[in-house]
Amino acid sequence: MLAVSLRFDVPGTATDEWKPSATPLPLDLGQLAELRTDEPAYATALTDTVMSHEDVRGFYRRARAWTEGNAATLHLRLHIDAPAALHSVRWECLRDPDTGTPIATRDDVLFSRYLSSTDWGLVATRPAGVKHAVVAVAGPTDIGRYRSSPDGQPLADVEVNEEIARASEALVGYRLTVLGRDQPVTLANLLATLEEEVDVLYLVCHGLLKHDVPLLLLEHEDRSAAPVDGRALVERLSELEKRPALAVLGSCQSASASGEVSTQDEGVLAALGPRLAAVGVAAVVAMQGNITMRSASIFSAEFFGAFAQRNGVVDHAMAVARRALRSAERDDWWAPVLFSRLRSGRTYYRPAFTESADDTWENLRLMIQEQGLTPVLGPGLADGILGSRQDIARRWVRRWQLPIAAHVQSDLAQVAQYLRVRMAPDTVRAALLDHLRTEIHERRESAQAGDAFDLPDAILQAQSPLAALEEIGRRQRKADPGEPYRVLAAIPAPIYVTTGWTDLLQDALRECDPPRKPVTMTFPWNSQSGKRQAELTEEPSVERPLVYHLFGRFQDRRSLVLTEDDYFAWLKAWIARRDDIPSDIGEALNLQSLLFLGFRLDDWDFRVVFQSIKSFEGSELNLQRNRHAGVQLSPENQSIEPEAAQEYLESTFGRDQISIYWGNTRDFLDELRHKARLDT
Repeated sequence: MLAVSLRFDVPGTATDEWKPSATPLPLDLGQLAELRTDEPAYATALTDTVMSHEDVRGFYRRARAWTEGNAATLHLRLHIDAPAALHSVRWECLRDPDTGTPIATRDDVLFSRYLSSTDWGLVATRPAGVKHAVVAVAGPTDIGRYRSSPDGQPLADVEVNEEIARASEALVGYRLTVLGRDQPVTLANLLATLEEEVDVLYLVCHGLLKHDVPLLLLEHEDRSAAPVDGRALVERLSELEKRPALAVLGSCQSASASGEVSTQDEGVLAALGPRLAAVGVAAVVAMQGNITMRSASIFSAEFFGAFAQRNGVVDHAMAVARRALRSAERDDWWAPVLFSRLRSGRTYYRPAFTESADDTWENLRLMIQEQGLTPVLGPGLADGILGSRQDIARRWVRRWQLPIAAHVQSDLAQVAQYLRVRMAPDTVRAALLDHLRTEIHERRESAQAGDAFDLPDAILQAQSPLAALEEIGRRQRKADPGEPYRVLAAIPAPIYVTTGWTDLLQDALRECDPPRKPVTMTFPWNSQSGKRQAELTEEPSVERPLVYHLFGRFQDRRSLVLTEDDYFAWLKAWIARRDDIPSDIGEALNLQSLLFLGFRLDDWDFRVVFQSIKSFEGSELNLQRNRHAGVQLSPENQSIEPEAAQEYLESTFGRDQISIYWGNTRDFLDELRHKARLDT
């Protein structure tokens, strides 16, 4: 018996139905196993079981009727949180209960297996551009010693050159790294190629199944077979900082009973799909049964062609490839299966506003021109010097050997909180400054002459790293007209609000021609801070802008907001000490149009700042009254996709009042400098 839960969601509308069914699904795995060699009979048995369930049939018909009536596409995600045996079911064979046609090959349906786990790693998204693929084809010289089953035939030799040629033809436009021809496909060699950022892993090898765990027959250095437990490969992949966005698992060819060349392992490698997805591979394509080489060739060409045309939307590519197999009357059209972690199916992004790009850029230019914009700046602006908050967190985990779950090891607030339990609060902040000092020294060791980090010993030997930080920033701004703080200083804004810890923005403002004279203030959230707050004696102006630090400055380390406890204390102070917030800041955040830069939607800085802005009286109405220029969000290693981010922000700012630029800070500022004609 299989428990069933149903959800029908129409993005952008109020339609979002969820219904846990009280009636389980009586799935007979034994009966289905007996019908594996008869696809029509298998499909009939599976469909009769699934669609005879009243709740499932009703939900499917309602969803189909809505999409047909609105000329929309039905994205059917089979969400499986169950033992491996349930993944071996050929769900792609399901038929429409009314027409009898395969659901997975309908023109208006995208069908994928959407996976779940209690401990997901983050899914990395990549910028569009030249793609890198690793093609690994393992053809051990002694493969004939192995059999697919105790009474099966010896495994056939792998036609390595043919498999590599097939993969290369499908991956036109990719930069290829190939294993199996000049280098053996050892586990070490495979992992070494994946250390470099890889978009697609295309792996072809024989496989065996032992207790529901796939064994991959890779190679030793002498080209003999090296059985590798699939769990070991998955574990090693989980240790990579960036996993492939897409993995394609192909089986090796052999002569079938019909004489047509096909695979013979019954889709053993498909058992790796859920495991790879669990450690952060966004999408996995595998074959869930034997497939002919002719069908495999058609599928690969159609899939990667559509994958490129659809800007990396893997669900669309899979649908196109399945329909091509069905149109070619291939009996094994159902063999390809897609395991996905992606709601939208998008595996990479194009740096751009998600909607109305031209209008948004023009609106942004006008607001800059009329000085009607408040930049709200995140920590990502200083990544070029400090390293990202995520990098700092991962380095701390390694340095102190912290037993923290892999999927939160890049969350600095959580990592710092763990240290806070072991250390005094100020010791954790001191560790942050020590990290900055170490980072600068290490970058200096590898710096070339004239590099920004090629600092004199006198600066490096200072007790505080802040002088070195200031000098590096000065050099970077001098050498690069597109340096982030140099571009921001060219925006004629009277107020800047920042969550950054540095004074790099103030330095850039003073370097303007003519020099601007910034006033620096910090929100006094921590009563233990020893620094006196500056007085605001005049209204902020373009000539004398106010730079307001929400989360502290390095110059007063007790003011730094670093741990989870710090963020909670900060929020409490933001409400309790509202009178200490300059009225100009309240008006800038509540009444002006906002431009968020250098954030990730799922980091603490953005979420806390976002909620703090919403806490002002009347903020909901005021925020929805203004046209906000946009939110630049870094998507790399982001756990939230563009469509979900857009919906989340629209819930506060109002539809048509906010536009997201999905790309890194530098891409955004380069476009901003050009379109707003900023003089840097």
